[in-house]
Amino acid sequence: MGKVKGNIRNIPDQILGFLSPLKPLVVLFPFLIFFYSIVWQGLTKAKLTRQIHERTSTKEELKRKNDELKIGIVAYTSAERIETLYRRTYQFLPISLGNRTVTIELPPIPEAGLTEKQ
Repeated sequence: MGKVKGNIRNIPDQILGFLSPLKPLVVLFPFLIFFYSIVWQGLTKAKLTRQIHERTSTKEELKRKNDELKIGIVAYTSAERIETLYRRTYQFLPISLGNRTVTIELPPIPEAGLTEKQ
């Protein structure tokens, strides 16, 4: 029995003896965490900077396209363009300002004999 009690008392020494090769890791652990966090922050910053650059260039491209579309809307809705498209589609000739002919159909004039009978 004395031997078992001796082994029980030696358990902390045995644990320390077992963990003694890990002592340098315990000392280096804070440095490793610090180094890892610095590297992780740098990588994250680089990634976010790249995303910001990509989104900014996309935003500028979309603004440019929007301006081009606005110009296109103005060009396609102008009165001159609509008139020329109408003339081309329905094959109407352009009317010059000096040569206009207006034809008006007047109602027929009733005869004098027909109005007296009614």
